[in-house]
Amino acid sequence: MGKYENELFKTANKLRGKIPPSDYKFYVLPLVFIRYMSEKNKDEKWNEIVKSSNEEEIASLLDAELMSILPQFENISNPYEDIYASSNLPVRTIKELISLINEIDLKNNSGKIDYLGQIYEYFIGNFAATEGNRGGEFFTPPSVVNLLVNMLNPQEGIVYDPACGTGGMFIQSNKYGSSRLKFMGQEQNCKTILLAYMNGVLHGLDLQIKSGDTLLNDRFPELKADFVISNPPFNMKDWGAGQLSPDDPRVFGMVNKNNANYMWIQHFVYHLKPDGKTGFVISNGALTSSNEADLLTRRKMLEKNIIDCVVQLPDKMFIGTAIPSALIFIDMNRGENDKILFIDAGKYGESVSKTQKIISETNIENISRLYHSFKDGKKIKYNEKGYSFAAAVQDVISNGCKLMPSIYTGVEEQIINQEENEAKIKELKRKLSEQIKMSNRMADVLLKGLG
Repeated sequence: MGKYENELFKTANKLRGKIPPSDYKFYVLPLVFIRYMSEKNKDEKWNEIVKSSNEEEIASLLDAELMSILPQFENISNPYEDIYASSNLPVRTIKELISLINEIDLKNNSGKIDYLGQIYEYFIGNFAATEGNRGGEFFTPPSVVNLLVNMLNPQEGIVYDPACGTGGMFIQSNKYGSSRLKFMGQEQNCKTILLAYMNGVLHGLDLQIKSGDTLLNDRFPELKADFVISNPPFNMKDWGAGQLSPDDPRVFGMVNKNNANYMWIQHFVYHLKPDGKTGFVISNGALTSSNEADLLTRRKMLEKNIIDCVVQLPDKMFIGTAIPSALIFIDMNRGENDKILFIDAGKYGESVSKTQKIISETNIENISRLYHSFKDGKKIKYNEKGYSFAAAVQDVISNGCKLMPSIYTGVEEQIINQEENEAKIKELKRKLSEQIKMSNRMADVLLKGLG
């Protein structure tokens, strides 16, 4: 990994000025998919495309091949139909993209054509990084996905993501349960659905995706999943609450017409089996929101005893947004457990740029291990000041139903070294004294000059 991804990304930047950066992925990723399908089917399609890459009809040839290997989805016409022909991309640019993808040496990579799946994922992440806010709409940073999936640990059954974007939650989940998992998702953006489909195929997933606005047009009304893993859009304001049926079966609390956060949560809960589990990303504001609908819904969740764990994430985890966020884990069958595990992982963010942080694999393992010990009822120390606390559900209800981890974990104690402090104070006093003397000397010189 390295050489080809960097070269491909440089070439993608040659699209600059011809199409918006947010659309780069729609022209580059399908080429990776076409080569994958040709390798998988052991046909000559890709070789024919390479041979024809310098001809004027190359755009039409690519469009025709895409239409032949992509499925027909219900309720939507294929958004990739004529995508290259209608782009006005120069033949030279298309040829350069094809040429570089063709240079990827699959024979010398242990994963063979799976290597194309790795490159596809690399592109999704890098394109999101160049897109600002729009990129963050469909892309969840890998370390957040890894933490979510590591903690939920899906081994078999149905994994559902009602805001699936490009399918990142599915890809990571598949690394845990392999062939024993079935994936079902819904996404509103038609082009993104195709990206998720291609991503799923490249990773060998048993995948079904439907199109539509999840909250207003639930395309899987009867679905009960083993796991719901999702990063829904934060703080949706005008989300169309007025269009909901008064007796919508998903609503067990109340509907906040000005913010969709708790409608998403009620949607997740509705689609879980009696022993199902969900882990999802939510904005910090939802943890303590005093809005009447949010507070009532949160109270009902606590009274049902389904909230299992809340993890505060470090800041700057998401591309294009500074909104602080957290993870909530819900278990529909917690048995006799009357405590909620709160974890403040805020200090575990490691900067990879000025605007983004990640959580390291080691910290992901440590956080997950603590949660799994909690789930297994192990007798270990869960109350570590500034990091974790197992709070009684009733205490959380008494505390205004607030779910912010720091309320319960407190602030990490700082061990003060008295000798070091005194030495620092002494040094500061010395520097201050010198500066005062220097200031007085300068004042004397100034006064003599004026006299």
